[in-house]
Amino acid sequence: MLPKSINITLGVMGALALSIPPAMAINIGVSPPRFNIDMNSNKTRSHAVRVLNLDSQPVELKVYAQSWIMNQENKLQVIPPKEQSLEQWIVFTPSKFTIPPGGSQTVRFAIRPRVKPQSGEHRAILFFEEIPPTNTRSKGVTLIGKLGVVLYGYVGDVNRIGVLNSVSVNTKPNTLNAVFDISSQGNASVQMQGQYAIWPAAKYPGAEATKPVANLEKPEVKISEPLVDVGILPTTPILPNNRRQVLLPITKKLPPGNYVLDVNGQLNGVAIKKGIPFTVPVNAPVANNVRTQTQPASQKLRDSLKNPQRRR
Repeated sequence: MLPKSINITLGVMGALALSIPPAMAINIGVSPPRFNIDMNSNKTRSHAVRVLNLDSQPVELKVYAQSWIMNQENKLQVIPPKEQSLEQWIVFTPSKFTIPPGGSQTVRFAIRPRVKPQSGEHRAILFFEEIPPTNTRSKGVTLIGKLGVVLYGYVGDVNRIGVLNSVSVNTKPNTLNAVFDISSQGNASVQMQGQYAIWPAAKYPGAEATKPVANLEKPEVKISEPLVDVGILPTTPILPNNRRQVLLPITKKLPPGNYVLDVNGQLNGVAIKKGIPFTVPVNAPVANNVRTQTQPASQKLRDSLKNPQRRR
């Protein structure tokens, strides 16, 4: 019986965020996971992606580019290319290769527009997909790794215009989320950066008096009272001419009572300093008593695939 093939896409959403570790799929890694390319100059300049095989056996990969958008659920969606699609302007080499155990392969690419690019942002993904072996007949599951390196190309005058329409906290049964309603009105993506904190309403000093927590990304950082919780704002990109609701799940166990969600960040350079009051009702869901912090998707998926069953 031939092994069942499961195509698992890892690293794509993690690659959408800035300043994250190299994305990984099963035992394959790529670095860097994202490129921001100025297409106004050095139009023939090549760029390099390093692909690593962390497995104890060889891996064969194929490379291809595709266009993408973010759908209404803020999930990446592959779409067909158009005349102005960055996908059609990418040339790369090699397109297929095998990496020995513990080895690496450099893939080089360049952007060569076939038509005059429109001003603004152009996007594509360079996929690295594992080719399953054809000579195995053992029972079990074959996990197929697939990673995406996100490419942003910028031409002409780039205008990032982000508008935070509203921030609210949803405390309906089985739901405790902060909801950020954001519009992107320019010709390039916008995204939030910064922190949030949850205060008891009675002890909240006001939005202008709060400051970010230093070294929040370090796991050993402890929260001091009266703070109840603290974490990183979601960095979901809002593409040009789009309006989206970005959710921030609040997983900290909050006893019934009055609180304030303090937002201390920015939306593409425009400061966000807000305090949003909310009340946790008596029938609110009980969540895990852990500090909430946005985690790269690549790490989340690696954690969920501990001890995967590879080819056998």
